[in-house]
Amino acid sequence: TLFGDENRIWVDFDSIPKNLRDATIAIEDKRFESHHGVDWHGTVRAVFRTLTNGNTQGGSTITQQLIKNLTEDNETTVKRKVTEIFRALEFDRNYDKDTTLLWYLNVIPLGAGCEGVGAAAEKYFGKPVSELTLAECASLIAITNNPSKYGPYSLAKVANSKGELWDAKQWNKYRQELILNQMLKEGYITQEEHDQAVAQELVFVGMEAGSSGDS
Repeated sequence: TLFGDENRIWVDFDSIPKNLRDATIAIEDKRFESHHGVDWHGTVRAVFRTLTNGNTQGGSTITQQLIKNLTEDNETTVKRKVTEIFRALEFDRNYDKDTTLLWYLNVIPLGAGCEGVGAAAEKYFGKPVSELTLAECASLIAITNNPSKYGPYSLAKVANSKGELWDAKQWNKYRQELILNQMLKEGYITQEEHDQAVAQELVFVGMEAGSSGDS
């Protein structure tokens, strides 16, 4: 366990629930198991967006995101993206998928000073990551997309498509359900498991009530 500028509790692969690993793949990189570090389908789309509007975001695999987190190179340039691609291809040649996923889940920023799922599970739910329910797994991985928007302890308020201001707990619930829907679509969970997870109240440690935002 490390404290200071970051809060990190390193967890081994067997301690990470399968639901958490599946949620990550379903929402972040559905072809993770079959590509070699780079998803060329997503890369082609990202290149097209870059050429049309200069946006170099998107198209990143779990491996590429890991590389970015490890190097802390967040420059939004074509050169950085190309370098990231070559690093991801090399990384995939040297490490298996379980190792890549293990490192990714241990280094991703999850808001409230938490780096990795071990610290985040304790911070938000007051339990080891191994004890997270399906609903909590989806809620946790929802944060990584934008911790300031989806992190339950964030004070930010962002308007939804109807112009209604939602707090971070509402946005977390919204993205959690999006992830659960994607897990169902990809065949990771059954309809019953999906419905039970959606219905489960999310109770965050130290907060008065769970999240129940509309979706």
